[in-house]
Amino acid sequence: MTTHDITALRTHSASLEVEWSDGLFSRYPWIWLRDHAHDADTLHPVTQQRQLFTAGLPETLAPMAVALGVGDTGSGVGDVLIRWEHDDAPSVLPAAFLARYRHPRVARAGVEVTPVLWDAATLDGAPTVAFADVMASDEGIREWLGATSRFGFCLAVGTSATAEATEQLLRRIGYVRETIFGGMWEFTADLTKADTAYTDLELRPHTDGTYSHDAPGVQLLHYLEFVGTGGESTIVDAFAVAARLRSAHPDHYRTLSTVQVPGQYIGDGSHLLAARPVLRHDHTGTLVQVSFNNYDRAPFLLPEDEMLAFYAALRAFDQLVNDPEMQWRHVLAPGEAMLFDNWRVLHGRCAYTGLRRMCGGYVNREDVESRYRQLL
Repeated sequence: MTTHDITALRTHSASLEVEWSDGLFSRYPWIWLRDHAHDADTLHPVTQQRQLFTAGLPETLAPMAVALGVGDTGSGVGDVLIRWEHDDAPSVLPAAFLARYRHPRVARAGVEVTPVLWDAATLDGAPTVAFADVMASDEGIREWLGATSRFGFCLAVGTSATAEATEQLLRRIGYVRETIFGGMWEFTADLTKADTAYTDLELRPHTDGTYSHDAPGVQLLHYLEFVGTGGESTIVDAFAVAARLRSAHPDHYRTLSTVQVPGQYIGDGSHLLAARPVLRHDHTGTLVQVSFNNYDRAPFLLPEDEMLAFYAALRAFDQLVNDPEMQWRHVLAPGEAMLFDNWRVLHGRCAYTGLRRMCGGYVNREDVESRYRQLL
């Protein structure tokens, strides 16, 4: 017997009470049970889409009989079988499905992985996986995406220093996102795009796509060739920065969580513009995205006191971001393809001299989450 076995069922006027083998009691409204039944007439076995016309159910929905048994879902003993007063066909609800909703809570859509917050002192080296492992099996992909979810970034070492190998690696997650930079891109400091990344100047830590309503979820960067000096890459755990800011300056944290900051891209036949807070939270109050790029921040003017409060908060945040104690620093070499969460960590690099040729691409957040869910 496991803690998720059902030991007893009790009916109430509006709901079914389930007693679990670990002593927990759960209540499921009758309408919820009918709406989530797993029989083929309710849930299509191939598309997993609901076939039920929920609004057509009787307002006085009531069960005629409730029992534990074996339904037609293939889940084995432990299904809850319900016969309804208005319907001859029984509803089937697997115990494993009900167990996932034992505790009522507000719905969340993201993959729930607890982030490991870090700074330069606490990060015990960069998380790494072998390119060969990622390419060989789903276990390798799960390890790669798992490390990226926990730490915000991960190096796939042993990647061939070619754009082709880099693209193959990224497509292990999903399709490559098309942007104003194309799909997979390869570039050097030639200003072929109106972006500081296409120069040899310093790039302070930032996130990409603040000018996009849906900023890219992850980015893969791979240095194909580097002959020169400088160019040290930086990664900052912006969730750790936010936690430190919240503790020391809760007023600044509130400001950066509420002020809509516009980002823009002007050039190459485009003028993109989007706005969101630097610290974006979901409906449960959980921080889900850091969106910060001082290069792309567009002009905006608030009332004087609000504008000054914003600049004070921005200064506190940006000073933490640029504190070496918060940064992982490393001169990336060909063969070290770096995947990072563009909603979690900030990336940048020091100025450099010489020849530096790199490639990379983006994958949408929803596609990263989809790939990881299927591997869990």
